[in-house]
Amino acid sequence: MASSKGTEKTLQKLRESVKAGNYYEAQQMYRTVARRLNKQEKYQDTIRLLHDGAILLLQHNQNGSGSDLANYMLETYKLASVSVDEVSLDRVVEILSLFPASEVGRKTFISNAFRWTKANGEYPQGDPELHDYVGTMLYNEKKYSLAEDHLLLGTQHSAELIGKLAYEWATEENVQWKGIYLARIVLQFLATKDILFGQLAYKNFISAGKQPVAGESKVRKASADEPTPFHIYADPWMNFTHLLLLTVQRDASDLFKELQSKYEGLYGSEPNFVDLVQEIGLQFFNIQKPRKQGNMMADLMANLFSGGGGAAGGSNPLLQLGAGGKSSEDLD
Repeated sequence: MASSKGTEKTLQKLRESVKAGNYYEAQQMYRTVARRLNKQEKYQDTIRLLHDGAILLLQHNQNGSGSDLANYMLETYKLASVSVDEVSLDRVVEILSLFPASEVGRKTFISNAFRWTKANGEYPQGDPELHDYVGTMLYNEKKYSLAEDHLLLGTQHSAELIGKLAYEWATEENVQWKGIYLARIVLQFLATKDILFGQLAYKNFISAGKQPVAGESKVRKASADEPTPFHIYADPWMNFTHLLLLTVQRDASDLFKELQSKYEGLYGSEPNFVDLVQEIGLQFFNIQKPRKQGNMMADLMANLFSGGGGAAGGSNPLLQLGAGGKSSEDLD
């Protein structure tokens, strides 16, 4: 308790110094006291001190000084092996909310925060809640590319928001097929076997604006289900994405292969899409990826001794949506 009382007195003096406009002096004093506390391994007192100082200085528009103390707080997090939990994350988010978008120190603070969550949390790619907060912040600033990177690693809310982001970004870029922005998102979710997030992104993209419909059909989402209405969109990327979402929910590698064949002319010239589709085939249907060109003799011998067999023939109810009439999709 004695150290907490001592810290409270120090905090009060430093707050008065900031309020009096002695910003540089206060910043240096915060650092000096924090250094002393860390040497004594009083890490919680250090964190409290630096969090308080960062908030106060940022509130007084002393962004450089506030950024300095904020990053010092994260250094102490790592020094003290502070675990990633609601309390420790809330401090980070509270500070982050006060940074002006133009402050260069914000980028450093975000990078350091993710390094800490990767080192001390359970998620190797960084904490999803923090990804969601940062992604949402960047989305609101219309920094779509940066926001997308974070929202892909975020929460259920992130998956919902990224569908809306994809539509707005495609609209802003005035591309011929908006659905390519949707496909890029959904395929990345499916490559990690996350059907729910893929569905949420798709749903929110579709509801974000008016989507031109070229026709109607019906599909069975499972072999035993009754047929349900299905929009055929004018945008082939939207149809491809929707069919892919339906296919991965069935034990139907033959449907997946037919889907690949039907839409290869659409995505085949984009190496990233090819890789994602192949990864989805591997994850859901155990369809091995084609080998990269290498030792042709070794590949030939492997194929000769692997047996093999063709897929059974038959119609694919998911891939015959445009059959029997005019095609609504120009894949050229």
